[in-house]
Amino acid sequence: MKKLYFLFFSLILTLFSFGQTTVFQESFETGNSGTASINCNDGFGDFFTRTDGTDISSSYQVSGGDGSFFFAAQDVDATECGAGNDVQFLLFDDIDISTFSNLTLAVLIAEDAPSDGNFDWDGGDLFYIEVDYDNSGTFTKILQFATTATSGFNVSTPSQDTNLDGLGDGLELTPTFTEFTSSLGTGSLIDVRLVVDGLGAGDEDVAFDNIRIIEDYIAIPTLTLTDAPASGGVLTTTPEAANDATIDFTTSNFTVAVPPGGDGYIKWEVKDAGNNIVNSGDIFTTDGTETAVNGLVAGNTYSLFAQLVDPSGVPIVPAVEYTLTVIIPSYTVVTDIADLRADVTTNGDGGYYEITGNVLVTHTDGFNNRHWVQDNNIAGILITEDGSESGISPYSVGDNVSGLKGGTEIVNGVLRFLPTADSGVVTSFGNPVVPQVVTIPQLNSNIDDYESELIELSSVTFVDGNGSATFSTGTNYNVTDGANTIVKRTDFFGADYIGAIIPSSELLSLVAITGEFNGTAQIYVRSMSDITLSNDEFNQTSFSLYPNPTNTGLVNISTSTNEVMNVQVFDVLGKKVKQLIVANNSINVSELNAGVYFVKITQNNASATKKLIIN
Repeated sequence: MKKLYFLFFSLILTLFSFGQTTVFQESFETGNSGTASINCNDGFGDFFTRTDGTDISSSYQVSGGDGSFFFAAQDVDATECGAGNDVQFLLFDDIDISTFSNLTLAVLIAEDAPSDGNFDWDGGDLFYIEVDYDNSGTFTKILQFATTATSGFNVSTPSQDTNLDGLGDGLELTPTFTEFTSSLGTGSLIDVRLVVDGLGAGDEDVAFDNIRIIEDYIAIPTLTLTDAPASGGVLTTTPEAANDATIDFTTSNFTVAVPPGGDGYIKWEVKDAGNNIVNSGDIFTTDGTETAVNGLVAGNTYSLFAQLVDPSGVPIVPAVEYTLTVIIPSYTVVTDIADLRADVTTNGDGGYYEITGNVLVTHTDGFNNRHWVQDNNIAGILITEDGSESGISPYSVGDNVSGLKGGTEIVNGVLRFLPTADSGVVTSFGNPVVPQVVTIPQLNSNIDDYESELIELSSVTFVDGNGSATFSTGTNYNVTDGANTIVKRTDFFGADYIGAIIPSSELLSLVAITGEFNGTAQIYVRSMSDITLSNDEFNQTSFSLYPNPTNTGLVNISTSTNEVMNVQVFDVLGKKVKQLIVANNSINVSELNAGVYFVKITQNNASATKKLIIN
């Protein structure tokens, strides 16, 4: 289902006329009656918690639960979740079943779609439900979900392990909650324990909701329309839904087919605010075929009604229906990023914008196809596909791009632009990218004025620069002008300075993208070329090592002067493995093992470092 992401509902009727009785239910709407082995949530990608999705990563998307809240687990061995323990559980203790018989456990289960194209679960990862009767001390598995192998990375989508042998062989889990059931035995008390085992890395996750124990369970027909709130809810789409909205239905316990086949089919209609039918139709398949919804206009509100009917077109009894109010916003047209930011300041984030003027690309990064752009007013913004409705074509640094369309959200204090369409047009390329010269106090006192812009600091020093410490990924380093400090974070994991020795002397210039973490200013250096040593020094562009890589045992050094050099060689752990004075521009490295090294050269009280590869 695309764009409108329109319509989800799993309507499960619990009608007493069918003779079934709910003995126990936990839907997490008003809390959690279970006992968790740990409650943890870093607000992003590591959690074992009850949630409605707003306090975890916006990229985590599951739908079709019972109400707003559900229980979710992801990367459960992270520091926030106990560091190293990838087995966690939720226990419901001493449920009274003494006066009931013919019991069934029913639970809704989903799994967020992978964000990187790989399968989330590794071999051996499990999610299972087990029960203990009358406090016997012995739990027995009744439902289990696994991958198709017991070892290996990114093995498969998790699916039901119907014979409980550790291998998934049944229905796959999807981002849409699906109900799974298992018959129960008898007794006075029952303990129900839901266990995640091995979901301790990256996107490995599972979510569950509406846990029920039911007497005389009857499978009721359900109608599911993918990716939307429950019936009676309100869904705000993107403006692009007016152009390419589609709907996609699934059912259970009801076979949709062309009459007279099957149990019947689906009738649907969409009305505008004046109660006029805009579009309607009949659907005779649930094979994943998308049905177009036409006649929609951005800036309007619509209502959807759908129902199951028998082969003659008469609604089934009891009725299985779905309603949803759909709001399709329109774009606010702005000339540049400065106007966009001003509107967000006034009206808050969450709006949609079309930027008609040119914006200049100052940096790109492969993680979530991130682009940093700024306008002629030097107002900047981060473009990311993390949580966006559409991808965009990759642009290059120096491109001027117009016509960008997208929505806005603020994450950790940073305003982000989420593309809704691949609408940008490159109007020119190869344009100079010139940083704005600022000071650390300016950034610290008013980071919102500089956020996502390309800036330049002068006469600053890395506090951690000691001649041997090296840059690591995902790490904060303090930069100081002698009186003030700011955080430089290694946010670009593929940057060429990762692993290089941190400069130990004052820098003539430090260029970076600006950002923040919940109000604390940060800068992100793009590459080694953003780091310029002082006037009495030389940077890496003023010397070279050759051959590099080398397998001859000798390395030549080319510099801009013929002065004697002090040469130090460090391994990737920062250990100094060689030091010598060089007067002939050549060093012997034949005694060093194959690998990656860093060569620090000091000449005329100036220092610089370059990577060396020995084969």
